[in-house]
Amino acid sequence: MIKNSRQYEYTKNKLEELKRDLEEVSEKYSKDKGKFELLSVGLVEHIAQLQNEINEYEDMISKPLPAVLHAQTSADISRMIIRLRLARKLTQKKLAELMGCRQADISRLEREEYHGYSFNMLRKLVDRLNAKIEINFIPSDRKKPKTRVS
Repeated sequence: MIKNSRQYEYTKNKLEELKRDLEEVSEKYSKDKGKFELLSVGLVEHIAQLQNEINEYEDMISKPLPAVLHAQTSADISRMIIRLRLARKLTQKKLAELMGCRQADISRLEREEYHGYSFNMLRKLVDRLNAKIEINFIPSDRKKPKTRVS
């Protein structure tokens, strides 16, 4: 996931590089379709992945925030933090200043594999991002109401 303009520019450059590589492979193996397909499959997949990341970042910085951001995993929480930070046009460094912590602390909170969130920390974070937090507990053993048939 792209988290800042530096990563965005790097990813766009890498995408163009991979597209050039694919074009070279296409030209070199234009007469050997089997070899072209074999050598290009990884490039095509990587190109698609980078394009998806670029599209996601561009959406995050250009589209309005949805009314509610839902999370069910720690990775979802990290994506929401990034989404809110970008919507508020804040860098990790600026958010860290608002939080009274280091930029590295914000970077850690934005990692998908981070699981050490505390409610108080999240409450402070969303407050600095001009948002609210709501936690819902939904029992997984809830039974559907019985329907009466007359």
